[in-house]
Formats: sequence, structure tokens, C-alpha cells
Amino acid sequence: MTSARSLARTLLNLAVLPLGLIGHAVTGRTATWAHDALIQLFCATGGRTNDWVSRLLALRSRRLGFPGEPGLLGSTSGPELDAKVAELRDRGYVVFPAALPSGACERLMNFALQTPAQVRRMDDEPVRPEPRVALFDPASPLAVRYDYAPDKLLANSDVQALLADPSLLALAQAYLDCRPKADVLSMWWHTSFHSQPDSEAAQYYHFDMDRIKWLKIFVYLTNVGPADGPHSFIEGSHRTGGIPQSMLRRGYVRLSDEEVLGHYGDERQIEFSAPRGTVIVEDTRGLHKGKAVTGASRLVLQLQFSNSLFGARYAKAKMSGVHHPALQRQLVESPDVYANYL
Repeated sequence: MTSARSLARTLLNLAVLPLGLIGHAVTGRTATWAHDALIQLFCATGGRTNDWVSRLLALRSRRLGFPGEPGLLGSTSGPELDAKVAELRDRGYVVFPAALPSGACERLMNFALQTPAQVRRMDDEPVRPEPRVALFDPASPLAVRYDYAPDKLLANSDVQALLADPSLLALAQAYLDCRPKADVLSMWWHTSFHSQPDSEAAQYYHFDMDRIKWLKIFVYLTNVGPADGPHSFIEGSHRTGGIPQSMLRRGYVRLSDEEVLGHYGDERQIEFSAPRGTVIVEDTRGLHKGKAVTGASRLVLQLQFSNSLFGARYAKAKMSGVHHPALQRQLVESPDVYANYL
């Protein structure tokens, strides 16, 4: 009976998802039921539905062109780029140690220390009627996680340079096999306010499913050692069928280390301890988390490029001004890439 109900739900979602995709194409908005269908079909098919829709999107996508100039991550074409894409497809991640120059790291650090951030609610706290906003004090944190508003990040020249970086765009386009869309821009602190993991701060293993296919770029803005909350990933779990049905049957939930490592083994867990300026490019369809901090607080900037904006709804963030010439050029040549922020 349970398997019959599961099959019926899957067939219903297979009928519903195309309607949601058409609705998004017409209105630019995703209905909640359509995003729910995407998630449920991912869990039911192990990712095959996402793969099918991605292939259809790739067929009608007009690619960005790159004159050949290198970017933060190196070449925008040729064997170097091909090798990075192959590594992403195989492992689910690729690491660029200390890729962001120290000057940019320092400026972004100063921005974080001088800009109020939202203090994220923790597992043991009641829901607040209004967001709690405060400056981050390294000596006296108020919670496990602080989040910076995307519109503030969009106005930052160093963030604008990253959004327009040709090597990031080229890598995203090659991996997605589709013209990339910039979305889900964020920056946060993880602190040692609690030594145990906090699910609200994404410190338990989980997969993302906000879009059909996407690539996340994490930039370490502090040195991150084993005690400083390194980003963690289960190698290969991004692949189709890479997460077992025993986990997917539970739905879009947080998973314990014991459950995850009991299935994959310690050797599949990658903890990214690395110096500041390191860039980690990752397909977070795979299982990942931020390890709980017991040492120094960790500051991370995250950008995302997707093959479509279909999926989860986020509060709208608008680009109020363009301060970096590289982004000015990209907005002239390919404004659709940044349509989410215009």
C-alpha cells in the first residue's frame, strides 16, 4: 500500500512539474506546489528528473562568449577548464587555494565588521516577530550564525567583480551546459557560540534543492582550520543516485553525521581546511554542511549560478548601483545573466 501511494504521488508530481515550469516561463514566478514537486521528484528519482529538465534547458540555451582573458580561477576555455569540469562531475567539487587576493579578502572582512547583519535564530530559540540585527563582534558573538543582506552585498565592488569574473561564469556555464543565471548571494559568520551543531545554521548534513541545477562558489574570507568550522562535503554524493533511497525517503531534512558516515564511510567525507582567499566550487545537490565551530569564527561569501531561476522564492534583492567596470561590461553584453538582481 505504501509503495502504491508513493508511485501515485510520483506520477502526480510528474504531471504537475511541467505545469509549474510553464507557469514560471510565463510569469517569472514559481508556485509553491511546483517547487514541492521538484523536491519530491528528486527524492523519488534520485535526481533523474533534474537531469531530464536540465537537458531540455540546455537545448534552447544561447551560450556566453569569452574573449579568452583569464579570470580568478584561471582559463575560460581549453584543457584547463575541461579538467575542472571533469573534476566537478566526478567528485562534486574543485578547490582553488588562496585564489582571491589578500587585498580583496581584507576589504570584504572590513565590510563584514562594519555592516550590521541579521543574527540567525538558533535551534533552541523561539521564532522572533522581527529579525534581530547587530554588528558582529568577534570577541562576543550573540549567536551561531550572522547573515548579511544580499542587497548590501550587491552594492560591494569586490562582490560585483566576482559576479562578473569570466572564469567563474565560464566554469558555471560549462558545468551547467547552459547560460548561467546569478542568484542566491549570501555571506555569513559561523561562531563558537554553541559547540554542538545547529540545524538553523546548516551544520547538519543536507542536500540543496532550490533550483533545477546550480553551482555554488564558496569563498573563505578567514583562515579555516579543523576547529574553525570547515565546510564539509560527501564526495560523489551529487551524482544521480548518489544519495541512498533510505535517506531520500525522509525528504528534505537534516541528517546526522552517524547516519551519513555510516553509509559512506569517513573516507568520503571531505573537510575543507584552507587559508583565506580559497575558493571552493561545489554542486551542493550532494550532501554537505558547515562543521560546528569550536575555534575561531569563520566568514564565508557564497555566490550561486543556476541554469534557471525556477524553484525556491527568495526576498528580492536589487542592484542599486554598479561600481566595478567588469560588471558594467557584463551588464551591457549579457544583462539576462543578472536579471534576478535588476
